[in-house]
Amino acid sequence: MFSIIMPIYNSENYLRNSIESVINQSIGFKGNIELILIDDGSVDSSPEICESFKNLYPNNIKIMKIENSGPSAARNCGLSNVSEKSKFIGFLDSDDEFSQNALESVYEFFCDFKDVNIAVLPVYYTGEKEGEHKLNNKFEKGTRVINILNDYKAIHFYIGGTFYRRHTLKSSALFDESIKFWEDAIFFNQLLLKEKKYGAVAEGKYFYRKRKEQNSLVDRSWFNKKRYTYLLNACYMTLLMDSIKKYDIVLPYLQFLIVYHIKLFLYPNYRDIYKSVLNQQEQKDFVDDFIKILRFIEPQFIKEQDMPIYYKEFMYYLLEANIEALENIKKERVLQSSCTVTSTKIKGLKLELTGHFINQYYEMQENDGVYIKYFNRLKKCERKELKKTIEVWGYKLRDFRYAGFVVEIPIWAFAFDFVLKTPNDILELNHVNIFKSLMKKVVFKN
Repeated sequence: MFSIIMPIYNSENYLRNSIESVINQSIGFKGNIELILIDDGSVDSSPEICESFKNLYPNNIKIMKIENSGPSAARNCGLSNVSEKSKFIGFLDSDDEFSQNALESVYEFFCDFKDVNIAVLPVYYTGEKEGEHKLNNKFEKGTRVINILNDYKAIHFYIGGTFYRRHTLKSSALFDESIKFWEDAIFFNQLLLKEKKYGAVAEGKYFYRKRKEQNSLVDRSWFNKKRYTYLLNACYMTLLMDSIKKYDIVLPYLQFLIVYHIKLFLYPNYRDIYKSVLNQQEQKDFVDDFIKILRFIEPQFIKEQDMPIYYKEFMYYLLEANIEALENIKKERVLQSSCTVTSTKIKGLKLELTGHFINQYYEMQENDGVYIKYFNRLKKCERKELKKTIEVWGYKLRDFRYAGFVVEIPIWAFAFDFVLKTPNDILELNHVNIFKSLMKKVVFKN
């Protein structure tokens, strides 16, 4: 009934758990599942682990061996070895796992919705990170069918935990082996552009392992030149052109998807790596191509992203878009912002408070001031200059030099309010009770 395709490359530490998560499926392994293991040139003990399981389940497990060629070639090898009797095809990476009810949940979905050919499971982290993937919000309404023409925010781009009716995957070489990064997103979304809908199966779970050793393909990809200009053109641009060819427009779904993924280039963990990977001309080409991709995106789909507003401002700047819509958001949110006290010292009968007003919505200016309001008195804090900026590709997005402060108040003024004064506004910020904060840190012992 099910064929599960698992590409394997040096996964000895996690492979047993991955395979056992398939064997232990509630739907019944021996009668309903074939597991296709593709050894992509592993040099650890992964091949021996595969053989040990095949010896236990010779009728259910296939082992294919290829020279190290990458996950696309391995998955294509798996597709070409799916049994004729198989009705559904799913993908599991060799360090990830299915929940015990995963395949049963998918099977029930396909039985209930016979006109839907794709189904996906929610993703939960395991290993060095716990919790669930941000994109699990599409499962909040329970199991359902998502039409991407109507629900453009319900994006999906990872292959693990996705399932397909066998007749949908007519070719045995659907993964583009020339693409080394985001090949699964291309595969899934090119198919989705044709299908227009997929099932969100809320009952099962896909456990994605975040490795401690940080040596997954995703982690290593940032140090490869092809992760930059090549990815922009071979992946993002390919999907953009596919959408235009089929629909005469870039679907809102694709616009939202691409902004969701392209923003990673701006984030602290990744944004400076390109300097060590690309020469100066390649860096310029990368930024130019980044802007070319953004030109296919309407500002609305940038505004609606869950990311710090200074990245939205940066994208608007690159697009030369009207930033008024973002300014309105900033004005609303700055009123909900807080000053942070980073240290408290007792000096005789006074408290010395050191802190800052740092947030994504407002950049303190030279003529701004932080005040403390206590006993109907307003006291101005002295400025404590900070050496903190946020820069992307030579563009300064935030400069927090004026955001720090230090102030002394009477020790009995343990409750007070922060106030931000600018040349145009007086904004009351957060209330602070130093006594309550200190009490939380006290441990009482009998």
